[in-house]
Amino acid sequence: MHLFQKDYQIHETSIYFLYDSIGKQYIGSFGEKKSQFFLVFCASLLRKTMSNKIYKDKNLLHVFAVSNQVNAVVAYEYIKENQIKFDDIRIFFVRDVSTLNIFKGMKFLDCERGLFEKIGDRFLNFLSHKVKVRRAIESNKKPFIYYVAWLDETAREVVASKYCEGHIYTEEGDQAYKDFPLFSSSPDYKPIPRHIIGLHKDTCYWRDDALLWVGISEKSFKTAPMKRKYILKSLDHFKKSYQPMLKDYENILLMPTPYRLPKNEWKKSIVKLAEGLQEPFALKLHPGYGANPKTYKEFEAYLIDLGFSQSIVCNSEVIIEGEMLFNQKKIIGDRSSLSRYANLFGSIFVEIDFLYGEFY
Repeated sequence: MHLFQKDYQIHETSIYFLYDSIGKQYIGSFGEKKSQFFLVFCASLLRKTMSNKIYKDKNLLHVFAVSNQVNAVVAYEYIKENQIKFDDIRIFFVRDVSTLNIFKGMKFLDCERGLFEKIGDRFLNFLSHKVKVRRAIESNKKPFIYYVAWLDETAREVVASKYCEGHIYTEEGDQAYKDFPLFSSSPDYKPIPRHIIGLHKDTCYWRDDALLWVGISEKSFKTAPMKRKYILKSLDHFKKSYQPMLKDYENILLMPTPYRLPKNEWKKSIVKLAEGLQEPFALKLHPGYGANPKTYKEFEAYLIDLGFSQSIVCNSEVIIEGEMLFNQKKIIGDRSSLSRYANLFGSIFVEIDFLYGEFY
């Protein structure tokens, strides 16, 4: 067990001692509500104590594995709320997430998954991408906290590092609102192999020894211990940093994930999404399309061919959640976590059903 995990357990024990010795008295004399309030206060005190311990250690790195744009927003807001120094931060992009502008001034880890890593993932573990990521972090030769959406294979490799002092989960979308049970941190626990349950499935998302679960809403991370949930105060820091690019576009169309939509359906999908709409609108591509300029030009050509000359394809730096903080939007698309955030931020989401089922 690492240093911060030990400290956390000590503080946690102290909090429950306070609750047992003082808090329970409120139930008899002032009622159950005040007792619950006391427990919430204790949980807040615990989080603050742990945060102070983590952020005052000048030799500690904070490594953020950013998996999508929601995750980027949460990471940025958390960094600013806790005044983590940029020199102590390392950003690692799990996927091709072009949100570099909001992380300006921070340092990035080069962990591209190239040909050797793809071969290593299948045949040679020491060449695998997860090992490359761990080595990149360890090259700093400093203890670190790892921030990640869920404990996938790469995260497990990183968290097992001798330099890792603990890990923290950060909201990345709908997954944070599922009631996945926490899995055991016991060395004896064995997850079900992916080749048995399916390549795109998993049974282990959040391990029970995480330091914190960081979310936007009280409804996020339902199964996380209340005393270890950290709800962002607001998104004000992000809003100050983000420059909206779609102020003139009320309607935003979301292209479905290419993993469930064959290429010969791409152009038809735009027609389906735009049915009944007047121009202009903005077309936002799913992250699965990548940031290849050729792909963007291809979709721009689709718009012209279909007669949508006043509409645009969003560039890869547009963050829809950020746009909704400035103007109410009408978002039209396949099922998406954006439906949740549209409701949260005062916008409208219209769901258009596309292809479901197994990945192509």
